[in-house]
Amino acid sequence: MKKRYYILIAIISYLIFTLSNVPAAKVVTILKQNNLLPVTLYGVDGSLWDGRADKVIIKKTPEIKNLQWSINPAYLLLAHISGQINAQVMDQNVISQFSLSPTGEVSITDLRARIEASEMQDLLQIPFGELSGLFNIDIASMELNSAILPPINGDIKWTAAKLTLAETVDLGHVLLQITPDDKAGLVAQLSNNKGDVSLSGTININSKKDYKLDLVITPSDKASQDLKQSLGLFSRRQSDGGYQVKRNGNLREFGI
Repeated sequence: MKKRYYILIAIISYLIFTLSNVPAAKVVTILKQNNLLPVTLYGVDGSLWDGRADKVIIKKTPEIKNLQWSINPAYLLLAHISGQINAQVMDQNVISQFSLSPTGEVSITDLRARIEASEMQDLLQIPFGELSGLFNIDIASMELNSAILPPINGDIKWTAAKLTLAETVDLGHVLLQITPDDKAGLVAQLSNNKGDVSLSGTININSKKDYKLDLVITPSDKASQDLKQSLGLFSRRQSDGGYQVKRNGNLREFGI
């Protein structure tokens, strides 16, 4: 029994060692020929275990540059490619774990990134005002499958958040918690603290990227009268002093 076990270990070790020396460019070519690669890579170099690509193109997402990956060989026994990646998106560093299944589905876990608010504004194509601060993105899981809206579970924290329109509004620290719903859509809970206003609301997004925003903005005691008047221009004042904002639209308006 032990002899068979040692032979099996030897065969597996040999296969892993052999695969580790396969050029990454050759693996990418094979996957592409069999329609198992949902992304386009340029400037691929290195081995299957440790490699890099100058640029990666994924539909409807920002360009990825200076991609580096490290593969976990144990997952190859399960016909999966899994490992860690480091890359740059809009000149900001991104770290994540990934997995590519035999059917070509890509799973992203433990994705962490920091993006300046000005970069985020360009990314979302927000046409009004000026954003400042820092976005800390922490995505626990995301599935890049054939669905229009990928399932996402994670948090986006906007620290030192400020929005400048006619005047600058201090939003403090804003938190957006994103979870999948039971209808192939997403639910995002919005809140904040330590700002000139208090934010509390929900964004519901369906599988067609249609969204419904229901947000209450409550000015703090230190909020200026000009700010309160500005809120009244695009929201409805409530009896408790808050201002309710309701909007419907589609995420394509923001280039998503």
